Amino acid sequence: MRRGSAQAGSLFLTFRARLWLPKGKQSYSNGYVLNQYHFQQQFFFHPFNTSCEQFEQSKYQLGNMSGAKCIHIPRSGSTQMSLKLLQMKSDESGNVAVLFSLMMLPIVGGVGLAVDHARAHRLQTQLQIVADAATSAGLSEYRQTGDVNKGQQRLLKYIDDGLEKDGMIRAREENGNGANAGDARVVYVDGSVIDPATSSVRPVLRTSIGTPFMSLLGTEELEVEVYTKGAVASNSESGTKDLEVSLMLDVSGSMDWNDAAGNRKMDSMKDAAKDFLDIIMPQDLAVDNRRVGIVPFSERVNVGSYAATATGFAPTIQVQTGTNTTYGLSTSSFSWMSLSNCGNRVRQATQFASYSSSQARSYCQTNFQRSGTSYRTPALVETGSTPIMSPRFLRTCVTERQGTERYTDVAPASGQYVGVHSPGSSTTTQYSSSQNNCSLPEIKTLTTDKEMLKTHIQNFGTYNGTAGHVGTAWSYYMLSPEWNRFWSEGHLDVAEYNDTNVIKAAVLMTDGQYNSNWANISSSDQAIGICNEMKAKGIIVYTIGFDMSTDNNDPARQTLISCASPGKYYFPYNGEALREAFEEIGDSLVTIVTRSTDDDTVLISE
Repeated sequence: MRRGSAQAGSLFLTFRARLWLPKGKQSYSNGYVLNQYHFQQQFFFHPFNTSCEQFEQSKYQLGNMSGAKCIHIPRSGSTQMSLKLLQMKSDESGNVAVLFSLMMLPIVGGVGLAVDHARAHRLQTQLQIVADAATSAGLSEYRQTGDVNKGQQRLLKYIDDGLEKDGMIRAREENGNGANAGDARVVYVDGSVIDPATSSVRPVLRTSIGTPFMSLLGTEELEVEVYTKGAVASNSESGTKDLEVSLMLDVSGSMDWNDAAGNRKMDSMKDAAKDFLDIIMPQDLAVDNRRVGIVPFSERVNVGSYAATATGFAPTIQVQTGTNTTYGLSTSSFSWMSLSNCGNRVRQATQFASYSSSQARSYCQTNFQRSGTSYRTPALVETGSTPIMSPRFLRTCVTERQGTERYTDVAPASGQYVGVHSPGSSTTTQYSSSQNNCSLPEIKTLTTDKEMLKTHIQNFGTYNGTAGHVGTAWSYYMLSPEWNRFWSEGHLDVAEYNDTNVIKAAVLMTDGQYNSNWANISSSDQAIGICNEMKAKGIIVYTIGFDMSTDNNDPARQTLISCASPGKYYFPYNGEALREAFEEIGDSLVTIVTRSTDDDTVLISE
């Protein structure tokens, strides 16, 4: 409102605002304790031929102006709008315009204050995430090694890495507490030493942020400070939770290549995945409350003995009759036995090996099995003649589910079975073993047997394409209580989604774009649809893109970002970075996400 003038051409405004400012620290649930502040400020705008010093000498004569702020309007092209506003003051032909202009000043001021505090809030959230992750990592290292120094080193490393991602740097003595930090924001860290007496730590992160708008009121910057108090908790303490984790691992052909550091990607993945198991399933775990399942995938997924139930297909063997009743093999020729009465007793041929370099399609059969799921098992064929049986393949590999349940966790039944992977073959052509049978490593359902899982991972080979959506689907099925009746007897039932004592997580690792789909929807779109279903059920989804493009617009990268829970995606470029990504995920999973009621301590379970 207009208050009067100290000299001709001067304006006085009274600005009132109600501000909600955070008081105290951020809670773990991202809530705030807020205080309400009433703010009233008067502004004096003077023309170019007066000064703030003159105003200070005369403001007490104006009455009730002792708290007014003087804002200097310099002579510059950028202030022409302000000059016109002052000129309008004495022109009564445009009173409405003058009033509107005056009203805009406090409105713009209020918006500016909101912007300053929003920036501070965003910075506070970033620092809190770093503090929480670092506390978890440091205490996890201390819990496993009992070494205070190693715990502190890992805590500080996570702080450094987290700050670097957000364009900040930790103040250190060697660079004069940030004197050489360049343009990076300097963050001061206190309390990083773990107390062995209480197995606890309380790192404090503090910095400041400039205030372009509040500086007009004399506040040049806002201080931002966060902390996380963490402690190792015994299994008897309240708040400890169970873990159910499905681990999807890429075994496609590209995993046989080298990463940016020249190391074979499959070898790096094996080491990192086994380290991950050690973190979330430590040897000294007092109770079996950590269960992990594994889903290897390439262009399909091998579900082993579950194939018939999952696909709804009951396999049979087609038999044709030979013309001879004698049989035998020699170096030059052989004859056939009748197969008409063999039925399902015909043994499986799960692998072919060529024993002739001639153009004739001559093969011998190896690795016979007496039981298992198969159909149309191949039999011997004389060179150049019609085969007794058509070459076909095992059906333990599956593809995606189609129809209305393609993204859901509904258990298999009529109309909602998963797809069968059975590439075609003619009666005279026998493909290589990788196409004729499901040679992928089988899935492993949730178990507490860490050593069995590590052995299974160590035996991985590499195979064809990348159908990540199929691996994603089976990672979902493993965590779904809807599938408890599907798994065989002896399987550990998974918890209901609403069980607050259980953390469910899917860790999805791949090294490339999802490029193999059997339905008319892209593999990437299907994967995102399944991920969205998981997140809607409360499952935490972590994604890891190993040695992938650094272009944020890369389709493969975007798929993993879209799939992941907020901020839960990683793009390691070599084996060491992959190991660190798995370690960070493992640490975050063993962090108990509830705090005790007395002192807001984060509990890290043993």
